[in-house]
Amino acid sequence: MVHASFQSRGDRSLESPVTLLRPRLIRELGFDLTLWRDSLVLALILASLVGLAGLVIYVYVWMPSLPPLLPLHYNGLGSVDLIGPRTDLYKMPGIGAVVFLADLVLSSILYRRERMAAALLLTSSALVQVMLIVATINIVRLAFGD
Repeated sequence: MVHASFQSRGDRSLESPVTLLRPRLIRELGFDLTLWRDSLVLALILASLVGLAGLVIYVYVWMPSLPPLLPLHYNGLGSVDLIGPRTDLYKMPGIGAVVFLADLVLSSILYRRERMAAALLLTSSALVQVMLIVATINIVRLAFGD
């Protein structure tokens, strides 16, 4: 004789722990949390986070020694076409964070159907971090006349 309560509990135990813990809203929106078990995806997320953290630290370390106004943008001829306060340099990590979060959300939605598309989005996030680091280093370097 099988009790009804035992049978319903037995049916629930067949579900994976991720499915039991995942909120209903996340399932309905299509986010896939299995991407956190993929080593390639985790490496790309870690690369983006390391690049973003490195950019924040770089800006923070150089901020006190920078002049109050910096050349922030150059036109095609190499002439300065935008000058701004040195605190505008913090916009670079902000841009990197927005790109990372957008790519992370989109890749978590795409992961179930297209693993490589999700990995490509996270790769682009890591490359954006590298480009922002290079741009920030150039802005700081040119602020000192190098």
